[in-house]
Amino acid sequence: MSIETNKAVVRRYLEVMINGGDTSIADELFVADYVNHTAGSGISTGAEGMARSIRAVKTAFPDWHVRIDALVAEGGMVVDRFTISATHTGSVNGIAPTGQKIDALGMHMWRLTNGKLAEGWYLTDAMPMVAEALVPSP
Repeated sequence: MSIETNKAVVRRYLEVMINGGDTSIADELFVADYVNHTAGSGISTGAEGMARSIRAVKTAFPDWHVRIDALVAEGGMVVDRFTISATHTGSVNGIAPTGQKIDALGMHMWRLTNGKLAEGWYLTDAMPMVAEALVPSP
C-alpha cells in the first residue's frame, strides 16, 4: 500500500472510530490478530478488543476527541501526534460522572500490512488525568 493510503487508514481510525465512536469499522481497520504493544494501557488487542476499548472510553468520556497535530509515514509505518480533550460525563463501572476535564497529548506509532493496522504503540500523558477523573472528589 502507498504511504498516503496508510496515512488515510490511521486518519480514519482517529476521526471515525475514536472521534465518531463508530466501532463497526474495526474489522476494516485492524487485522484480526492486531497486536497492541502499549503496556499498562488497558487497551486490548485484536480488532474486537480495540473496538471494545473505544466503546469503554466513549462511555466514560462521550466527548473524547483527538485533534491530529502531525501525521508522518515511511514505508509501512505511520506516526501520529495528537491532542486529547474530554470530559468525564458518563457512568462507567459504577463510577458516576465527575465532570473532570482532560487535556492531554499523545502519539501512536503503527505498522500496517495490506492496508490494515497490524501493530501499534501508544504514549500519552492522559492516563493520570483519566485515573483522577474516575475517582470522585471527597
